[in-house]
Amino acid sequence: MNRTEIGNSPDFQRSSVLQTVNLSVYYGEHRAVDQVSLTFPKQSVTALIGPSGCGKSTFLRSINRMNDDIQQCRTEGEIYYEGVELHSPRVNLHEIRKQMGMVFQRPVPFAKSIFKNVASGPMRHGVKDKTELQRIVEDSLKKAALWDEVKDQLHTSALRLSGGQQQRLCIARALAMQPSVLLLDEPASALDPVSTAKIEDLISQLKKEFTIIIVTHNMQQAARISDEVAYFYMGRVVEHGSTEQIFNNPRHEQTAHYINGHIG
Repeated sequence: MNRTEIGNSPDFQRSSVLQTVNLSVYYGEHRAVDQVSLTFPKQSVTALIGPSGCGKSTFLRSINRMNDDIQQCRTEGEIYYEGVELHSPRVNLHEIRKQMGMVFQRPVPFAKSIFKNVASGPMRHGVKDKTELQRIVEDSLKKAALWDEVKDQLHTSALRLSGGQQQRLCIARALAMQPSVLLLDEPASALDPVSTAKIEDLISQLKKEFTIIIVTHNMQQAARISDEVAYFYMGRVVEHGSTEQIFNNPRHEQTAHYINGHIG
């Protein structure tokens, strides 16, 4: 397949926003992701599960080409977003990352005010009007379920927030760029149970507007919040299906062993 339009792919589903076709990722000679083909429906949550080191996070970072920044890392295969193959020479890498917000395992707020954390991205992309910036910050914080908690302290340091609040701030920062896809790499693994519940509730709300792909080691979390699940093992996708099917009637014995705690 040529790296051109997604319409050239016979497996493309028009209800999807993202698709990978035979995607492989190498670190030197080591193949961390092995010919993964997945389709991600619009306005849904897909959970990537599997043991540590099985390629989930590497795959996630490949979607918005973050792995391009890693020396000796190379990618084979295709990644399609809204009809365009993302390795095409005409693709603007900054636009890709604008459309695909990324949130990591540990909150990484900037050492700036809450307001500037959220406004920094739009400002870098040319938004200067103060009224517009205020609107973006308020809207993003509301979507991240954080506005009511911080609206009276927007100009205080983001580092003063709790861990759970910082993670929601990082989500708001991604939302400020008006993405269509959110890539979440174990966003609640470093948080307490109360903060984790807030993040899960937030994800359930955000999927009404965004396509969400989340890496998680928490099987209960995957069962609670996802619509689809892909089980990774040794860089390959062993099984991909609806959350109900994967958890209640897995087709592969290896999937069943992982779900039941016998692997990983």
